[in-house]
Amino acid sequence: MELLKRKIDEYLIEWKSDLERKPLIVKGARQIGKTESIRNFAKSNYKSVIEINFVLQKQYKDIFNDGFEVDNIIKNISLRNPNFEFIPGNTLIFFDELQECINCATSLKSFNQDGRYDVICSGSLMGINYNEIESNSVGNKEDYEMYSMDFEEFLWAKGYKKAQIESLYEHMKNLIPFSETELSVMFSNFKEYMIIGGMPAIVNSFVKNNNYSGTLKMQKQILLDYEEDITKYVGRIRLW
Repeated sequence: MELLKRKIDEYLIEWKSDLERKPLIVKGARQIGKTESIRNFAKSNYKSVIEINFVLQKQYKDIFNDGFEVDNIIKNISLRNPNFEFIPGNTLIFFDELQECINCATSLKSFNQDGRYDVICSGSLMGINYNEIESNSVGNKEDYEMYSMDFEEFLWAKGYKKAQIESLYEHMKNLIPFSETELSVMFSNFKEYMIIGGMPAIVNSFVKNNNYSGTLKMQKQILLDYEEDITKYVGRIRLW
């Protein structure tokens, strides 16, 4: 899938520029582009990227068994994969599917206090028990809640430039009437957005093919995937 510009991109750059940055947890629904956005940021900003997915790589769940000291965690990761390179000050450790390994959340305090490596975690809102995570990492993490693509991101995907979108904002801010052309084109774009929705894979398919072919099938599959998630995690959800 072609990489789409997202609002989290700028947020991640600002996060990295903060000298007091803490481990970051990016949370949100499935299939909204969390992993791809983090990967793209990591490749562009770090010499070494350590990515661990606790769903696809269940063998890494035991890396915290020897305690939460950073050196012990790094040692155990390296035992699993000796090709990983840990460069102090230039390494991002990306823990994906955080909801499958609560011990990972506990480790964030150690990573925050150690400071040698940047850490980003990502997880599904459905699967994460945030009450438990808050108790394990309070004061030692930063949270960012990501959503599906909004209308502005949809316009970016279609190729609209920053100046064009800022012009639309100026019209609304200063109550300047739109021209007939502006109204017609943007109403058409918004209609497309309402039909397509904000899931990146579907937006990408629509923009690439310039038609709705196959998009309904993709939408139905996402709904089925969400239903499976609800069934899988309903036993873990706390109502209070």
